[in-house]
Amino acid sequence: MITLRYAQFFVRGATPDAIHSALDAILATDGYAPFEAARIPPGYPAEAREFDRWLVADQKGGPDDAGTVTLIAEDVRRAFARSNALAAALPRATIVALVRPVDGPLRIKVYHDGTLLLKIGDDPDEELFYHPLVAEAPAVAAFLQTWGGDGGDEPAPEVFAAALGVARADRSFADARPGDWPRPLAERVFVSARSRLYREA
Repeated sequence: MITLRYAQFFVRGATPDAIHSALDAILATDGYAPFEAARIPPGYPAEAREFDRWLVADQKGGPDDAGTVTLIAEDVRRAFARSNALAAALPRATIVALVRPVDGPLRIKVYHDGTLLLKIGDDPDEELFYHPLVAEAPAVAAFLQTWGGDGGDEPAPEVFAAALGVARADRSFADARPGDWPRPLAERVFVSARSRLYREA
């Protein structure tokens, strides 16, 4: 049985161009560069972690009414490390990261002004040097009020995700790619600098 897993990010307070630039810089520090998906030969036998793929809210459809830009990461394992880096790169933005790993339940982290604001659900915090406390109901309610969500103060991750009021679905990266997502998405592909495709480009 395949377990559903996903990594979804909802960013407010940053322009799409700033988000794209931040994503490029973050992945560059991990040795990845933007790459055109059309240049990947059909049936290409990709090595482990040769590519890092993202889905971004298609700018033809635009962000939602509150200015949210959606990012979906293929690499769930590094999702919180990436959201932590995005928060540092976009210090005036608010970022809500929803991560459901293959071996555990949904967990959520919220960032504002470049730092972690809320942790909702249990998480090993592998990207941090400490274990922040899980948010309590009053802090959750206060954030949802500023975010403009559907209200509520239940600190359970599933309830919080539903209260955000953003266009989203419980879909894996692979399931979102064909179009099974509430808004149009565009794919961004990054390739490892060690890849033969990158070296031959």
